[in-house]
Amino acid sequence: MNRVSPVFTLSGGIAALGFGLLALVVVLDIFVRNLGLAKWPWLNEITEYLLTISTFGGAPWVLRQSAHVNVDVVLRLLPQAVAFHATRLSYLLGLVISGLVTWLAITAARDSYSIGSMVFKNLVFPEWWMMVPVIWCFGLCSLEFFLRIVARSGA
Repeated sequence: MNRVSPVFTLSGGIAALGFGLLALVVVLDIFVRNLGLAKWPWLNEITEYLLTISTFGGAPWVLRQSAHVNVDVVLRLLPQAVAFHATRLSYLLGLVISGLVTWLAITAARDSYSIGSMVFKNLVFPEWWMMVPVIWCFGLCSLEFFLRIVARSGA
């Protein structure tokens, strides 16, 4: 186990906890509403945020586990050396795209923080909080793609 694995494990744990809470609050909401005990107007927002946090939290863990959807039909048709280089190119592309999204999310969060933007719905909070899961996700995905590139180059 290398030093970064606990961070990816934490990421998967965040996703698992978020999806578990999502299931719990949806069932609880249905139960409470059908009994006429309460209406929770903020619950839709909570489920949206849990879904966002869980999805962005889980993506780096899934990538680290190589458990994501992998369409390798073309790679199987290519000679092994060509497939190897095509895979490395895909890692490089993943690194560039993930790095770009991380940078854009950091920029958006910084701008939102500097002007004091707030989300005003049933729940009110600083808008930059919405960028934290995006920064976490794509920052870790960038790290994973980088580690794959380095590991495959024999360094």
